[in-house]
Amino acid sequence: MLQPVNILDHIRGRLPELKRSEAQVADMVLAEPQKVLGQSITVLAQAAGVSEATVVRFCRSIGCAGFPDFKLRLAEGQARGTPFVSQDVAPDDETPTVARKIFSSAAAALNDAAGALDMAAVSRAVELLADASSILCIGTGASAVVAEDAAHKFMRFGMAAQASADPMMVRMLAVNLGARGVLLAISNTGRTIMVTELAQMARDLGIPVIAITAPGSPLAAVSSVAIGHTPVEDAEIYTPMASRLVHLAIIDVLSTGVALKLGAEARHHLAKVKAVLSGTRSSHGKPARGRQRV
Repeated sequence: MLQPVNILDHIRGRLPELKRSEAQVADMVLAEPQKVLGQSITVLAQAAGVSEATVVRFCRSIGCAGFPDFKLRLAEGQARGTPFVSQDVAPDDETPTVARKIFSSAAAALNDAAGALDMAAVSRAVELLADASSILCIGTGASAVVAEDAAHKFMRFGMAAQASADPMMVRMLAVNLGARGVLLAISNTGRTIMVTELAQMARDLGIPVIAITAPGSPLAAVSSVAIGHTPVEDAEIYTPMASRLVHLAIIDVLSTGVALKLGAEARHHLAKVKAVLSGTRSSHGKPARGRQRV
């Protein structure tokens, strides 16, 4: 699996999943990445107060083959530099600073996600979605907005797609998906109990589940296809939801892939939808037909 361009952001995102001893190694790396580059595994282990075996486990926990592979990826990141750095918003930040940090974090998240996207999983997801007779998109909180966007995009291609954040409604809709139905579940952490339970229920019904979520999460574990994205934000109240933008971009990738698979059929239906919607927009400052200025 490809690693994100910014391995330090990747480590920050995986911190909650690391064991305490592995987190000690992560803290050392995040605090002084340049210094760690010049250290042997023995020196790093001693500085972090852990064993060399723990350092190796840390490397594997963040997706590296071992310590040499970790140092190589860290060196690549340091040598390349990161044009956009994920930054948290502070309570005393002025509006221009807030704007700069939010756009910078969004750019960093999209850049990292593009480098880490599992194309085999994406291709498999596109195949399942293109062949689906119906699609149910689910998510809670900010992910509910992404689920709505997904349903909207697939619907424009003439597909039977709907979204819901209501657990009771999702259960009923899942039962009605049919043999070729697909459940698309979105969760930033992959640890939202309701979404994971609904995904497991769908699997029990024989329905394929595509998840856009954190690698190694409970939701990823119960899914047929997991498109992994490691969250780069912490849980601070002022943190921008850059991960939501990544999820929206992944939905765009999936929907575009499905449209290409469906070919002329999707283009024809999209043209019909656009024709129907054309009368709802004003042109050259004039109100749409059938409407009056108020």
